[in-house]
Amino acid sequence: MTPLARPAVWRFADRDTVRTADGTTWCRGLRRSRSWAVLGGGPDERDDEAVRALLGNDPRTVFAPAGPDAYAALPGHALTTPRELELLDVRPATGATLYRHTLDRTGAFLGSNPGRRSAPLPDLRPADVRTSLRGTAARYSRARITLDRIHGRVHARYAIGNTLHTHTYVLTAP
Repeated sequence: MTPLARPAVWRFADRDTVRTADGTTWCRGLRRSRSWAVLGGGPDERDDEAVRALLGNDPRTVFAPAGPDAYAALPGHALTTPRELELLDVRPATGATLYRHTLDRTGAFLGSNPGRRSAPLPDLRPADVRTSLRGTAARYSRARITLDRIHGRVHARYAIGNTLHTHTYVLTAP
């Protein structure tokens, strides 16, 4: 019986990172836009397909998306109405993984731009993403939600007290 294949990241963005089981960290856009290079390493470079293969071949390899800067606007097209959230279509992606960042007063004082990262939530269906975003918009009237189709991400940002929460849904495909 063969193991189920892990869903692949649909699109990458510069400043994304991949850490392999041996501790090697690959960064996209480190030397040139849209190419991967080893952080502090040699002249080797890889393209997106090679990194997808790296992620698919070893379950211990970890992907971390670039955290959106808390002091800049979220990338992508703003989804401002409940109807836009209801009609959100992420095809050809078939799912998503949720990455969460929180930036509180201490993190801001220490100079963090994206904030502290929480463990990812994998294997979300498009319906899960829509439901989560609709719930976020209903609970937090000042929430900002954007679709960044170029990089295959949906972002949501809202504040609770003195803490800024940013959710990044990285779209995946089989």
